[in-house]
Amino acid sequence: MLSCHCKNEDCVLCGALFSDGEHDATQACELRGLLSRRRYSAGETVFREGTACIQLMVLRAGQLKLTTMPLVGREQILGLLVAGQLVGFETSEAPYPYTATALTPVDVCCITHKDMLRVLEDNPAVALRVIQRFRDELVQAQIMIRNLGIKPAHARVASFILSLMPIGSDHSEAFPLVLSRLEIAELLGLSEETVSRVFAEFRRNGLIDAPHGEVRLLDARRVKRLAGMGTGEAWDGT
Repeated sequence: MLSCHCKNEDCVLCGALFSDGEHDATQACELRGLLSRRRYSAGETVFREGTACIQLMVLRAGQLKLTTMPLVGREQILGLLVAGQLVGFETSEAPYPYTATALTPVDVCCITHKDMLRVLEDNPAVALRVIQRFRDELVQAQIMIRNLGIKPAHARVASFILSLMPIGSDHSEAFPLVLSRLEIAELLGLSEETVSRVFAEFRRNGLIDAPHGEVRLLDARRVKRLAGMGTGEAWDGT
């Protein structure tokens, strides 16, 4: 979970939007009255597709599943959100384009778009930090899209595993893996058998450990290379 400089649990801006400087921390603590904090149980809907988006959310802990319901067919998984990520800012004053469901117990902090815009206008440093945050998430999304379009199965699975890591977390920490192999396969455009085989190969070759319900990176450098975040990303099975 993200830490708070002022030790007030409601002040998520300290950890998510402000730097570690004392001045920034003081500014963040002055804004805690604008925030509301909510908790959701696993399986609970946080917001539904088509409802009005009036606030920005910062995910403090847990995982959210983003889905859409096509006119014909079953629910389609669009992606996952993890601790440290923002949701709702890109859809200001418009309906949510997807439904968010808690995969695990979830803890979020919320601020209305009106209040957040005022914060950004009054604090250029915070505005730059928000821009950087969205830039980082855009880069991750672009890598995932590229891998889905042209990369082999190992690159797709590697990107997916990295997307599960909470922002700022230690690579050695285990993080939840709640989706079934079938759900992962549908998200990545692969067969369930292929996903199971790649996970088994990653475990066998010492890249990850994946006990039931969670995953841990054992060789983050190799996983990142496979995902296209470095050179030498071809998978040789060793």
